Amino acid sequence: MPGKDRRPRSQGQGQSRDVQVSKALSLLLRHAAEKEGLKMNEQGYASVTDVLEWRKLKSLKVTFPEILHAVDSSDKKRFALLHIPSAQTTESTTQATTVPVTGPNAEHEAAKVASEDQPSTTVLESAPATSDAQQTATDQALAVNDTDPSHFLIRATQGHSIKTVDAASFLEPLSLADETKLPDTVVHGTFHSTWPVILQSGGLRCMGRNHVHFATGPSLEAVLAQDKDAVQAKPASGEAHVISGMRRDAQVLIYVDIRKALAAGVPFWRSENGVILSEGIPVPKEGEKGEPAKFVSLDFFDVVAERKVGLGKLWERGQVLQELPEHLTKKGNPKGRR
Repeated sequence: MPGKDRRPRSQGQGQSRDVQVSKALSLLLRHAAEKEGLKMNEQGYASVTDVLEWRKLKSLKVTFPEILHAVDSSDKKRFALLHIPSAQTTESTTQATTVPVTGPNAEHEAAKVASEDQPSTTVLESAPATSDAQQTATDQALAVNDTDPSHFLIRATQGHSIKTVDAASFLEPLSLADETKLPDTVVHGTFHSTWPVILQSGGLRCMGRNHVHFATGPSLEAVLAQDKDAVQAKPASGEAHVISGMRRDAQVLIYVDIRKALAAGVPFWRSENGVILSEGIPVPKEGEKGEPAKFVSLDFFDVVAERKVGLGKLWERGQVLQELPEHLTKKGNPKGRR
């Protein structure tokens, strides 16, 4: 992999260079690609050459080594990378209209396509079907000694609001047919001010993204075992410093019974960075017109716990155990942190 381009904290920005690059990439690949005219396939992949030409990255003078570093160093593995030298075309923007080449026979298939002079939009092999295989493809791309950005495709691993990105094409579906792949813990992190809204609305909605995001930790036992006086000083026992799928400053944790939800037809997927995702299912409401909104409904909530001021369980299996004090719900959500 080409040398990493690390730069000091930018003057007047208040954020490290790495954070600025990572946030810009997340914005483009998760939300802004269509608006900015970036060509992207249904799996969310775009040509790195095209990404580097985006106005915000150009204004920051972002380099190809910095893109590789953003993929390699992301604490939550926010990005995936593919190396496809044999599938390059004369116009880099057309690469993202093809299905990326991956897997053990990827280069052979790509070379075959090239040798037959087929159009650049020829559909190649699809991305790996499991999260482990997807991570392996990224690791392999990072290890390649190739300095040509046109030989690489990049995508965000999850968090998309772009409707043309088809989750089923790159996320690993979870099923009761293989319970060995189901996580023991499925938890959504939210905030004091948001929990009453979720309760009143009847469950969790995507809220602008394509999916509701869930983490696989911390466990309920670890959260409830925390000492009340130390709850804000350190993470719960057994909780990693960084948890993909949840902001680290989440105040209220909603534990979902994934087996019950799957049995009711609620779809769940695992992204390559280990985030559990669901779009929910339509829940008709009395008096509501048009297509009903999709929810991961309260029916599938197991326990809801408050963890920042030590209140413990708020809700359990359909019963409100205690309400949050008004001074907490009126504070508003904390600003995002990375």
